[in-house]
Amino acid sequence: MKKHQTIAYTLGILASLAGAVVHAEGFPANHYITGDWGGERAKLADEGATFKLGYFSEGAMNTSGGKRRTTAYADQFFLGGYFDLDKLFGWRGAEFKVEVTDRNGTLINNEAGMPFLLQSQQIYGRGTVTRLTQFSLTQHLFDDHLSIKAGRIYPDADFFAMSCAFQNLTFCSGGSSNYINNGWYGDPLSALGVVAAFTPDKHWYFKAGSYDTNTQNLSRSQGLNLGTSGGHSGTLLVGEVEYKADYGHGIDGDYRIGAIRNSSNASKIYNQAGFPVGLTTDPVGSVDTSHAFYVNLEQQVYRNASGGGLRLFASLIRPDKQMSQVGEVLAVGGFINGPFASRPNDRIGLAFGRNAVSSKLTAAQLRYNRLRPVAGAAPVGVQRYEYLVELNYNIALAPGIEVMPSIQYVRHPDGLANVANATVLGAQLSLNF
Repeated sequence: MKKHQTIAYTLGILASLAGAVVHAEGFPANHYITGDWGGERAKLADEGATFKLGYFSEGAMNTSGGKRRTTAYADQFFLGGYFDLDKLFGWRGAEFKVEVTDRNGTLINNEAGMPFLLQSQQIYGRGTVTRLTQFSLTQHLFDDHLSIKAGRIYPDADFFAMSCAFQNLTFCSGGSSNYINNGWYGDPLSALGVVAAFTPDKHWYFKAGSYDTNTQNLSRSQGLNLGTSGGHSGTLLVGEVEYKADYGHGIDGDYRIGAIRNSSNASKIYNQAGFPVGLTTDPVGSVDTSHAFYVNLEQQVYRNASGGGLRLFASLIRPDKQMSQVGEVLAVGGFINGPFASRPNDRIGLAFGRNAVSSKLTAAQLRYNRLRPVAGAAPVGVQRYEYLVELNYNIALAPGIEVMPSIQYVRHPDGLANVANATVLGAQLSLNF
């Protein structure tokens, strides 16, 4: 079945499910291009069936840096169905979610010959293919103090959830979280898994998740499969503690810390002689367990008359430096919702990032250059830190239509001090139907 036929087929299934629901009242039609469907969408929502159809694209052009001046364009179609099974069938505390994602396009880093550590278009990646991103059942218990979700799910829906108001991957949890661990299959990927969340009150949340790390999840041929072919290769375990603060007057905070353990085998990024993999014929070792941790903080600083205001964030990712080329991802920044009284739905964003190469890989590169084990071979570049900044302005043109021009500046691309700095102009389009 061709890709576009698959999308149409999936849309038809969700539409037929929606047709079975007939009563409702109230719906935020001003959030969507197609509005309230003549009242039918409100009826569906009130009876427990909500649907989302969106299109998201990112264009990019390098004006400095790289091997050539060029442009790139990547996009994503998204379809989601969310069903309150209590309202629909009387199944108390249960909800079902299904999400399908289709990605296409090119990446400016590849097109322009700019090998950044983290890419300039966060929407690009995981193959140009239609994927079943979520197919899950959640059961809420004990007056919502405990919830259990199982099915085909992705970890960044429940863990390391930071606001994504930027185009660079460094500042978006859906992409940067993939660097927490090589078994972390963030959206649009997903894996068979289960998540349990316990909240004793409205402030504290304790979460634990377990996900299959079968590498077949990466395959394009697995796009719409409920299960995963091939044998079991390991399990990704995630634990997180979250605190939601409420300081009153619309001032709140969200603070998370998490740890990860992956039991699947992974090759090291340096060989047994202590050199980077691929530079000599020495065998490469592996480990059967890897670890990582992260911190994610968000804080509302003030509220303005439109209900927006300034929100600051900071995040830190520390992958296992034996297996990951990227040894640390650090991001700080903020955005203002409703920056002007005349533009209550616009947003301004500014963020700074530092992506570090694994200290293990840097040490292996230095060792190689010092010993020169291959006669006549040139020294290799020593990678350390890549610095970047992004400034953007998100314009709400009409209900469900937003455009965000941006500019990114990257110093020491790919962590190499002798590589020319780069400037990337971006344009992001978001459509919610």
